[in-house]
Amino acid sequence: MSTAVKGDKIANEEKGKNVLEVVKPTLKEEKTTIKALMETFKPTPLTAEARIQRVKQFDAVSKRFNLLNEKANDLKMFDAGNDKIDTKIILKNGAGFAFEVSNSFVIKKVRDVMEQELNILLREAENEVVTFEM
Repeated sequence: MSTAVKGDKIANEEKGKNVLEVVKPTLKEEKTTIKALMETFKPTPLTAEARIQRVKQFDAVSKRFNLLNEKANDLKMFDAGNDKIDTKIILKNGAGFAFEVSNSFVIKKVRDVMEQELNILLREAENEVVTFEM
C-alpha cells in the first residue's frame, strides 16, 4: 500500500483502489497549536523607561505634524489674501542675502510646488502619528 500526503488528506492506494481519508487534528491539538502561535506573537511588556521614551518620541512626531499643519494653513491664508498685484516672494539665507520675485506666474509655480511638497510631508507626518505604537 502506498500513501501520499496532500494538504490535510491522505491518499491511500489499496489494491488498485484510490481511497481518501481526511486526517483532522483533535480539538486539544488545535488549541495547543493556536496557543503556541499566540505566544509567538505576544508583545513583550515595555519597561517604565521604555514607555517614557515612547511618549517623548510621540511628542516629537506630534509636534512635527502640528507644525506642518500650521504651515499648510499659513499657505492657505496666503492664497486667500493674495490679490495677485502686490504679491512677492522673498528668499533669504542665513548670511542675509535675499532674492525677491514679484512675477505672478513664477509665484504661482513656486507656491504650487510648495503646496505639493508640504502635502506629502503632512501625509507622512499624519501617518506616523496614526500608526505610532506606545
